[in-house]
Amino acid sequence: MTVSTQTADSCKVGVPISKACPGNCRTELRKDKRLEEEDCKAVHKLEQLLYGQNTLSVGASAFHQAPAELLEKFSEESEIGFELVSYFLLISSPEQVQETVREMSNPLLYRIVKEEFDLFTMLRKAAGRASNFLDSKMVRYWRNLPESRVIDFIMYCVRERKDPEFASQFLYLLSGRSLLELRKQTGITVSEEKELYSGLQDSIYEFPIHFPEMYPCLMEIFSDDPEISLILSTMAALVERKEILIHSGEEVLRILGKTHKKLAHQSVLDYLLTLDQDAALEILSMLEENKHLSSSEKELLSSFLRKDEDDSGKKFGFR
Repeated sequence: MTVSTQTADSCKVGVPISKACPGNCRTELRKDKRLEEEDCKAVHKLEQLLYGQNTLSVGASAFHQAPAELLEKFSEESEIGFELVSYFLLISSPEQVQETVREMSNPLLYRIVKEEFDLFTMLRKAAGRASNFLDSKMVRYWRNLPESRVIDFIMYCVRERKDPEFASQFLYLLSGRSLLELRKQTGITVSEEKELYSGLQDSIYEFPIHFPEMYPCLMEIFSDDPEISLILSTMAALVERKEILIHSGEEVLRILGKTHKKLAHQSVLDYLLTLDQDAALEILSMLEENKHLSSSEKELLSSFLRKDEDDSGKKFGFR
């Protein structure tokens, strides 16, 4: 990126305030030592958008390319500035805002996402149905963030905001390994950890089904809570079954990875036929949910699983 003379109507790299920022501007601003945050005119573009003096596309490009620090200052100056930052975060694709969110401070991120969570909770109650906050389009960008960023935000919510219920929503973004190592990674205390998982409320009984490796840990954390520990103690068989399903799903992925494409589905079917039908169908659903199988592949395999095993083994074939 070529550095030019800055004017009142353009930035240091020569892009007029009325024009969209280049797609690599954020990266270059970080790399080029001759450029400083003060050389970036993104905030001016956002301000002009608020006054109707710039287009939405120019404002969006400014939001996507501005350093997080400048967006922080802009959002602190006025409520409408904060709302504009929240708006662009909402309408942008996860890929467009990944770096912005990664660099954004926890206080600003908490303010933005907490408002979305409160709105989501209100709408969920009005609709009268259960749904996962992290599945909503409002916060889909969270699933693109590194686990270290998610953990840092969780700990901020627990320690600084004293909001374990909100923090617990983000536990589902972590791997089982990271959950098990949370104490080691963060120094979270036993009481803080108990508050965090208590924030799941009734969902705590579903949590070990999602993360079977956490079952012993949860039993330990809530050993002094008669109600929770009693209910958790009745779930051992369910957790064991989920562990088997996960292991079997991993075996299917191994088969898909090592088998020639033309024979892969036949090999998968041969393996699934060694399991009980309910388990095999559930594994296919898990693989479809995680994008390892298409819906058509899942339906085709399911249709053969529902037939008599001997008959399906003879008639099944893929080309």
